[in-house]
Amino acid sequence: MSHVTPRETEVICWMAAGKTAAEIGTILGISPITVNTHIANAKMKLGVFKETALVAAALRNGIIR
Repeated sequence: MSHVTPRETEVICWMAAGKTAAEIGTILGISPITVNTHIANAKMKLGVFKETALVAAALRNGIIR
């Protein structure tokens, strides 16, 4: 499993809090497209295909709490 970056971790945390890509972009000061890129990269690194699976995998692997 590849290392998830700090920014990807931050995005996953906001996803777990129920935020949309647009909301996360506003919070982090980046575009929703960039947010979706971070999500796609994290999904690839953790070997999942859905956003809910990404959050679950991050929890299981101790990436987020």
